[in-house]
Amino acid sequence: MNSSQLVAAAVMVLLAVSVWTDLRDRTIPDSVPIAMVVLGLVACWRGWHEVTFAQLGLGLLIGFAIGAALFYLGAMGGGDAKLCAGLGAVCGYGGLFEVLFATALAGGMVSAWAKRRGLESLPYAPAFAGGYVVTVAIAWTLAPKTGLWHLITGRPL
Repeated sequence: MNSSQLVAAAVMVLLAVSVWTDLRDRTIPDSVPIAMVVLGLVACWRGWHEVTFAQLGLGLLIGFAIGAALFYLGAMGGGDAKLCAGLGAVCGYGGLFEVLFATALAGGMVSAWAKRRGLESLPYAPAFAGGYVVTVAIAWTLAPKTGLWHLITGRPL
Protein backbone atom coordinates (compact mmCIF):
# COMPACT_ATOMS: atom_id res chain seq x y z
CA MET A 1 0.00 0.00 0.00
CA ASN A 2 1.47 3.36 -1.00
CA SER A 3 1.21 6.60 0.95
CA SER A 4 -1.77 8.01 -0.99
CA GLN A 5 -3.67 4.78 -0.34
CA LEU A 6 -2.87 5.09 3.37
CA VAL A 7 -4.24 8.64 3.33
CA ALA A 8 -7.41 7.36 1.62
CA ALA A 9 -7.71 4.56 4.19
CA ALA A 10 -7.38 7.08 7.03
CA VAL A 11 -10.14 9.18 5.45
CA MET A 12 -12.32 6.06 5.24
CA VAL A 13 -11.79 5.44 8.96
CA LEU A 14 -12.78 9.04 9.72
CA LEU A 15 -15.84 8.68 7.49
CA ALA A 16 -16.77 5.43 9.26
CA VAL A 17 -16.70 7.32 12.57
CA SER A 18 -18.92 10.04 11.10
CA VAL A 19 -21.37 7.45 9.72
CA TRP A 20 -21.55 5.66 13.05
CA THR A 21 -22.18 8.83 15.06
CA ASP A 22 -24.58 10.26 12.47
CA LEU A 23 -26.68 7.10 12.47
CA ARG A 24 -26.53 6.75 16.25
CA ASP A 25 -26.94 10.37 17.42
CA ARG A 26 -27.57 12.36 14.24
CA THR A 27 -24.42 14.37 14.94
CA ILE A 28 -20.94 14.40 13.45
CA PRO A 29 -18.17 15.32 15.91
CA ASP A 30 -16.17 18.43 14.98
CA SER A 31 -13.04 16.35 15.46
CA VAL A 32 -13.73 14.39 12.24
CA PRO A 33 -13.56 17.28 9.73
CA ILE A 34 -10.73 18.87 11.75
CA ALA A 35 -8.79 15.59 11.51
CA MET A 36 -9.42 15.55 7.74
CA VAL A 37 -7.99 19.05 7.37
CA VAL A 38 -4.95 18.15 9.48
CA LEU A 39 -4.50 14.92 7.52
CA GLY A 40 -4.69 16.86 4.25
CA LEU A 41 -2.12 19.40 5.46
CA VAL A 42 0.29 16.71 6.67
CA ALA A 43 -0.17 14.69 3.47
CA CYS A 44 0.61 17.78 1.36
CA TRP A 45 3.59 18.73 3.47
CA ARG A 46 5.05 15.21 3.42
CA GLY A 47 4.17 14.56 -0.24
CA TRP A 48 1.94 11.61 0.61
CA HIS A 49 -0.56 12.40 -2.14
CA GLU A 50 -0.87 14.51 -5.28
CA VAL A 51 -2.95 17.33 -3.78
CA THR A 52 -1.03 20.61 -3.51
CA PHE A 53 -1.52 23.22 -0.79
CA ALA A 54 -3.34 25.46 -3.29
CA GLN A 55 -5.70 22.62 -4.27
CA LEU A 56 -6.24 21.81 -0.59
CA GLY A 57 -7.09 25.44 0.18
CA LEU A 58 -9.49 25.71 -2.74
CA GLY A 59 -11.07 22.37 -1.86
CA LEU A 60 -11.56 23.48 1.73
CA LEU A 61 -13.06 26.79 0.63
CA ILE A 62 -15.34 25.27 -2.01
CA GLY A 63 -16.38 22.42 0.28
CA PHE A 64 -17.20 24.90 3.03
CA ALA A 65 -19.11 27.17 0.62
CA ILE A 66 -21.19 24.30 -0.77
CA GLY A 67 -21.82 22.87 2.69
CA ALA A 68 -22.71 26.26 4.16
CA ALA A 69 -25.11 27.02 1.29
CA LEU A 70 -26.86 23.66 1.71
CA PHE A 71 -26.98 24.18 5.48
CA TYR A 72 -28.49 27.65 4.98
CA LEU A 73 -31.13 26.15 2.67
CA GLY A 74 -31.94 23.48 5.26
CA ALA A 75 -30.85 20.65 2.96
CA MET A 76 -27.98 19.55 5.18
CA GLY A 77 -26.99 19.68 8.83
CA GLY A 78 -24.05 21.60 10.23
CA GLY A 79 -21.95 18.48 10.74
CA ASP A 80 -22.54 17.46 7.13
CA ALA A 81 -21.46 20.92 5.97
CA LYS A 82 -18.23 20.70 7.96
CA LEU A 83 -17.67 17.17 6.65
CA CYS A 84 -17.96 18.54 3.11
CA ALA A 85 -15.25 21.10 3.93
CA GLY A 86 -13.02 18.41 5.45
CA LEU A 87 -13.37 16.25 2.35
CA GLY A 88 -12.50 19.27 0.22
CA ALA A 89 -9.29 19.70 2.19
CA VAL A 90 -8.26 16.07 1.86
CA CYS A 91 -9.31 15.63 -1.79
CA GLY A 92 -8.45 19.05 -3.18
CA TYR A 93 -10.92 20.93 -5.33
CA GLY A 94 -10.76 18.53 -8.31
CA GLY A 95 -11.23 15.44 -6.20
CA LEU A 96 -13.99 17.14 -4.22
CA PHE A 97 -16.16 17.50 -7.31
CA GLU A 98 -15.71 13.81 -8.10
CA VAL A 99 -16.63 12.86 -4.53
CA LEU A 100 -19.64 15.20 -4.47
CA PHE A 101 -20.92 13.75 -7.75
CA ALA A 102 -20.71 10.22 -6.33
CA THR A 103 -22.14 11.48 -3.02
CA ALA A 104 -25.20 12.84 -4.83
CA LEU A 105 -25.77 9.41 -6.36
CA ALA A 106 -25.26 7.69 -3.00
CA GLY A 107 -27.52 10.31 -1.40
CA GLY A 108 -30.30 9.25 -3.71
CA MET A 109 -29.98 5.70 -2.42
CA VAL A 110 -29.87 6.90 1.20
CA SER A 111 -32.95 9.01 0.51
CA ALA A 112 -34.83 6.00 -0.90
CA TRP A 113 -33.84 3.99 2.18
CA ALA A 114 -35.04 6.79 4.49
CA LYS A 115 -38.31 7.13 2.63
CA ARG A 116 -39.00 3.38 2.85
CA ARG A 117 -38.44 3.59 6.61
CA GLY A 118 -40.77 6.59 6.89
CA LEU A 119 -38.07 9.01 8.04
CA GLU A 120 -38.67 12.74 7.69
CA SER A 121 -34.98 13.59 7.60
CA LEU A 122 -31.96 11.46 6.91
CA PRO A 123 -28.36 11.16 8.02
CA TYR A 124 -26.13 12.25 5.17
CA ALA A 125 -22.74 11.00 6.40
CA PRO A 126 -23.44 7.58 4.82
CA ALA A 127 -23.85 9.30 1.44
CA PHE A 128 -20.53 11.15 1.86
CA ALA A 129 -18.82 7.90 2.86
CA GLY A 130 -20.37 6.02 -0.05
CA GLY A 131 -19.38 8.74 -2.49
CA TYR A 132 -15.81 8.77 -1.24
CA VAL A 133 -15.46 4.99 -1.29
CA VAL A 134 -16.86 4.75 -4.84
CA THR A 135 -14.57 7.54 -6.04
CA VAL A 136 -11.48 5.97 -4.46
CA ALA A 137 -12.37 2.49 -5.72
CA ILE A 138 -12.71 3.78 -9.27
CA ALA A 139 -9.48 5.77 -9.00
CA TRP A 140 -7.61 2.69 -7.72
CA THR A 141 -8.95 0.34 -10.39
CA LEU A 142 -9.04 2.53 -13.50
CA ALA A 143 -6.41 4.56 -15.30
CA PRO A 144 -5.14 7.74 -13.62
CA LYS A 145 -7.25 10.87 -13.99
CA THR A 146 -10.34 8.75 -14.62
CA GLY A 147 -13.25 9.00 -12.25
CA LEU A 148 -16.94 8.32 -11.96
CA TRP A 149 -17.91 11.37 -14.03
CA HIS A 150 -15.62 10.24 -16.87
CA LEU A 151 -16.91 6.68 -16.58
CA ILE A 152 -20.52 7.83 -17.02
CA THR A 153 -20.12 10.68 -19.52
CA GLY A 154 -16.93 9.75 -21.35
CA ARG A 155 -15.59 13.27 -20.71
CA PRO A 156 -13.18 14.55 -18.05
CA LEU A 157 -14.62 16.66 -15.26
